[in-house]
Amino acid sequence: MAGLTNISEMGKQGMLLSQFSIQITGKNISNINTGGYSRQRLDVNPILPELLSGFSLGSAINGDTLRRIREDFIDRQIWSQSSLESRYTAEESLLRQVEGVLPSSNDTGLGPLLDEFWSAWNSLANDPESSVARTIVRDRAQTLAQSFNRVHREFVAFQKTVSNEVNVRIGEINNLAYQIAELNRVNPGDNLDLEDQRDRLIDRLSELINIDVQRDGDSVLVSTSGLMLVSGRNSYEISVDESINEEGIGQITALISGTSREVNVISGELSALLTVYNDDVPGLLERLDRLAVTLVEQVNAIHQNGFNLSGITGLDFFDSTTEGASSIAVDSAISSNVELIASSDALGETGNGNIAKALADLADKEVIGNQTMGAYYRALVGTLGNRIQEIEFLRGNQEKIVSHLKMQRESVSGVSMEEEMTRMVQLEQAFTAASRLVSTADELTRTVLQMI
Repeated sequence: MAGLTNISEMGKQGMLLSQFSIQITGKNISNINTGGYSRQRLDVNPILPELLSGFSLGSAINGDTLRRIREDFIDRQIWSQSSLESRYTAEESLLRQVEGVLPSSNDTGLGPLLDEFWSAWNSLANDPESSVARTIVRDRAQTLAQSFNRVHREFVAFQKTVSNEVNVRIGEINNLAYQIAELNRVNPGDNLDLEDQRDRLIDRLSELINIDVQRDGDSVLVSTSGLMLVSGRNSYEISVDESINEEGIGQITALISGTSREVNVISGELSALLTVYNDDVPGLLERLDRLAVTLVEQVNAIHQNGFNLSGITGLDFFDSTTEGASSIAVDSAISSNVELIASSDALGETGNGNIAKALADLADKEVIGNQTMGAYYRALVGTLGNRIQEIEFLRGNQEKIVSHLKMQRESVSGVSMEEEMTRMVQLEQAFTAASRLVSTADELTRTVLQMI
């Protein structure tokens, strides 16, 4: 009778495990289109058989371990490579916006306006006594100066926009870290769906900032550049330290809140925002300021040696207090009276256009290093264009890497309808076989009882 009882127990266990496995398979199928879902399996292991007087009483099965099909190595690779992809994607988008502030081909670009400015001086050199030619020189100079001012204002406004985006991303990072810590607290090892949810949060966090993830039992530890963001049930926030100079240009430092520990952000969307904010925009404005100051110094140096129609000399053409692109302007006296524009290099020779010609020739003089002012500006725009092309290339390559890794993850953790349906059929057959085993044991038991 003990043997029949064991047979009946094995059949019952087989039915229960088959039934539970069918439920798990059904859950997999129902989540086939759920993003971030990891297919689940019930691990079934044999129990050692019991022995009585040296005879085996048969073995049973045990299936008390439900687990996700997940490859930790692939996850780590995805988190690392996705962080780089997000950085390149965000950086490309931001730099294209910067490129829009520095157009090189349309009529509002500084390059064409510089050419028009030199051309106006050339026209004045050919007709030094013309009031119309002088008015054109002033108007071209004012348009050029205003374009410098506009570019500076747009860069300042762009930095403010980037600053707002930095705060949004840091707020999201802090919120994700808090949610991950909360999931650590509720012990997601007992709930596979919560583990999937936690991994989805880590996926998004990796797109925002470079992270390192370590498993600690049912919890995860999340750090960035060696600084802890999540440790067990605790999360640590990042804060922003922003400083603005007198020109309106800022610098941002990311810190662990309440400390002076600076976060070294090397990838993710936050990295792109900080790089453009701290490096690209200030770098471009520094070069633009140098161009504006050089233009003022070179033009004023020649203009001061010339004579206007009234025989006055020693006048500045541009405002001598110019410190950069934000402050360049035509001297107020010349703005009010074009007759004060110097064109002659000799007193009393109003028809002499040598000073105007010398100013027009500045277009071809190498006054910034070994470059003309026009070439310097084109190089500035060209450098930005090359940087965009480089980032675009890196982004394209990174997209392929991440896509390949996600395909690997899907092949391991994703749900295949064909595989799950095949497994469903197998489990149904196993359930049927186990139920027959119970029926057979029941019939044998009744037969034995009737023989007594």
